Amino acid sequence: MSHNLQRHPRSNHKVPADLKTPVRNHYFYGKLLDVFHLELEQEYFNSKRWLHNRLITGPGVVCGLKVELTNDEKSVVVEPGFAIDRCGREIIVARHSKPYLLPELPPYEADKTKKGYEGAEQKRPKQPTEPERRYYCEIPFAHVVLCYHECETDPMPAMAGDCETVALCASGSVREQYSIEIRDGFAPKRESSFPRNIVDGGEINYRALVDYVTGSCRNYPDDCCLPLANIELSEGSHGWDPEIDNSIRPIVYTNRLLWELISSLARHGEAAETEV
Repeated sequence: MSHNLQRHPRSNHKVPADLKTPVRNHYFYGKLLDVFHLELEQEYFNSKRWLHNRLITGPGVVCGLKVELTNDEKSVVVEPGFAIDRCGREIIVARHSKPYLLPELPPYEADKTKKGYEGAEQKRPKQPTEPERRYYCEIPFAHVVLCYHECETDPMPAMAGDCETVALCASGSVREQYSIEIRDGFAPKRESSFPRNIVDGGEINYRALVDYVTGSCRNYPDDCCLPLANIELSEGSHGWDPEIDNSIRPIVYTNRLLWELISSLARHGEAAETEV
């Protein structure tokens, strides 16, 4: 379905927060408010809010959502928190997630004469103070992503059908939930397209800034899920010993966070001038 088309009332495809001409209801006395027009009402406000989130606020974690190992270190859980996915949709994790099982390691190659073993040792040199760890020819990684997910719920009697279906029961509500996936490999790197010539000699190059803003709008992504953490899958001298890196996640620079950053930089600048 094209991103520029409104959702058909029988379609499962949501109208994305993409660049399209908004359409809203025009009310008049005697207008029949059917399923299509009531969905159109919801989609108008949802699409505008998601577009705002995607292009103005930006995707990332707003608060919480720390990824932690379970006690047996074989699964991960995600703490409560709030995020905006790459399509601009809000995701709320209201309580600790259920455990998600980590993938198993490939067979360990104990023969040092095998091709690739020395390369693994070079990739991860063992520190003298570290306990002995077992590494593999290709050190396996996985990453955790958070995805927006809707669930139809609250079934109730359907008083009427349409020409296509005659349903006796239908869902009366849609709960905006989430899903968590553990995918192979590293999380995709965040690449910034912000030009370096914006700030020149301590001053903002306004022409370059205008060129950057005018150049293009951020494309609607194929994958809306948000990366939360990388997980190194490895074994130590005492057995299974994975490591979690939460620092790879994108964050949302809220007004409060920006204010704290600016204040901190200002205090740091004042302290440096005093020392001089």
